[in-house]
Amino acid sequence: MKLSEYLNKAYRERFAIGGFNFYNLESARAIVQAANLTQKPVLLMVSEKSIEYAGLDSILFIAEKLKKESKIPFFLHLDHGTHLDLIKECIKSGFDSVMFDGSKLPLDQNIALSAELRKIAHRHGVVFEAEIGRIGGQEDSIQARLFKSDPAEALMFYDQVRPDMLAVAIGNIHGERTAEEQLDFTLLAKIQDTVRAPLVLHGCSNRAEREYKVAISEGVVKINIDTELREAFVEGVKKALQERQTDPREILNTASSYISKRVEEKINIFSS
Repeated sequence: MKLSEYLNKAYRERFAIGGFNFYNLESARAIVQAANLTQKPVLLMVSEKSIEYAGLDSILFIAEKLKKESKIPFFLHLDHGTHLDLIKECIKSGFDSVMFDGSKLPLDQNIALSAELRKIAHRHGVVFEAEIGRIGGQEDSIQARLFKSDPAEALMFYDQVRPDMLAVAIGNIHGERTAEEQLDFTLLAKIQDTVRAPLVLHGCSNRAEREYKVAISEGVVKINIDTELREAFVEGVKKALQERQTDPREILNTASSYISKRVEEKINIFSS
């Protein structure tokens, strides 16, 4: 099944696909392992900073290698693309989906660039995600105050861009958050009632199962998890060192198992 078809199915039947960030072979393999254990597809997401770290050729090689090994399909996704040349390169290099984050731009410029990139993506059979409203916290080096999406602006944006997925801001935070930073489900419902389209939530690490379920019931088809996987990796490394493991391969295997377990838990919540 193509990603576009899977997303439409998720929207109709009210479940979500997990978007999980990876940084190297070990983290990518851990995510794909969880997908195979649960028999559910995932989005294997990479940020611009991770591409800068590993190199685009290495990212593509890792994805291609794992696709040959995996019994369950997964989809390679560019997360929070801001550099137009890189987004276009990812589209032409075999990514299954890309996200353009123009949320820091004036609305009219965000609309114009998003519409242009959507056309390019669709010409290559690539799913396109865009963002309206800015998400708090930090995505790589991007710092942002908390801006919530406006339903009227979201509708105007969606009507003019027609992305396959629309990322919205309802109090979701990248990175660590405080207890006061809660998701605004009333706003999410208003956005869905207004736009009536597949939505995406970024910055959704360490949320309660109930929160994920409510979001999915309001048409969220993709939920992004990054910070929680970083925390799991660090926890695994600490565990390995406590056990006095000295082989780097064993240390990485332990850390990867922690990531895989966390991803498996999330997949089971999102897909049920």
